[in-house]
Amino acid sequence: MTIETELFALLGSLVDGRCHPDTTPDTPVFPCIVYQSVGGQAYDYVERKPPDSENYRIQIICWTKRRAETTALALLVRQKIIEAGHAFKSAKTLGQAVSQYEEPLKLYGSRQDFSIWLKVR
Repeated sequence: MTIETELFALLGSLVDGRCHPDTTPDTPVFPCIVYQSVGGQAYDYVERKPPDSENYRIQIICWTKRRAETTALALLVRQKIIEAGHAFKSAKTLGQAVSQYEEPLKLYGSRQDFSIWLKVR
């Protein structure tokens, strides 16, 4: 079990499988979701053993051709992570979403960060 496989399993159905790690493909189809691990909290026990769970700060960006569609998709993503992320030991939203706009492509984005704990061992 990895954070990438769990995120794709959870969010891929929202955009017909167009849920990508790190960046969009060379010829993206919209709407799509891009997710990336951008940090997290690292813990080590005094016994010098790694913990059975890892914390990830995950940044998720939703891209669509209309602002209203982007906002709706971002809300669905948040709801899925918080309410339906049963593989996660816990998940928490870190701040409100940040709106984005890519002028050359005429695309609207919504970027939001989550703190997710996942049992990996």
